[in-house]
Amino acid sequence: MIDAAERLAAERGLAALTVQAVQEASGQRNKSAVQYHFGGRQGLVNALLRVRMARANERRTSMLLALGDQPSVRELVEALVVPLIESVLARNPSYWARFLVQAIGDPTAGLAALAAVDDVAFESARSRLEARLVHLPPAIRTLRVQSIFGYACVVLAAFEVGALPAGLAGDALIVEIVDACCGLVEAPTTDRPLAATLKGTD
Repeated sequence: MIDAAERLAAERGLAALTVQAVQEASGQRNKSAVQYHFGGRQGLVNALLRVRMARANERRTSMLLALGDQPSVRELVEALVVPLIESVLARNPSYWARFLVQAIGDPTAGLAALAAVDDVAFESARSRLEARLVHLPPAIRTLRVQSIFGYACVVLAAFEVGALPAGLAGDALIVEIVDACCGLVEAPTTDRPLAATLKGTD
């Protein structure tokens, strides 16, 4: 049922992830199976996230433990996004990145499920990376770190459907995503108000 739910949400959106649709897609004849095993639709979404994130969490923990006392920005970016990339590359076909894109964009079920995941390693990597971004205002640090996760999910979703340039797979894909994420968090901010920046463009 977890595999069926992931595929349905990835291909049709979380709105299509109904209890009936999951039961039909998984070939489950017992109409109470989702309620019995997961307590309902939201419980199924939460369970899906926990199951899929478990291996990535273990990998992220091992990466963090291998870091020194003063890890570089790149090392912390790698700890955040490489386990996610590897979890997508390890499955063929993969629906995981597309599911996450749907979850990130869903203001109710998706975000609630993401918030319910107790990921100590992810929070540790996130907070340590934010602490290194001293060139950014505190609020912008949080935004940048959140953005790299979203960026990685979008690129990986494109990979899942074969929409990336030829040759951008495996190690090359990992390096490209990490490079782009490093550029995102290390980019400077501007002191000029946006309105001043755009003046005269009408």
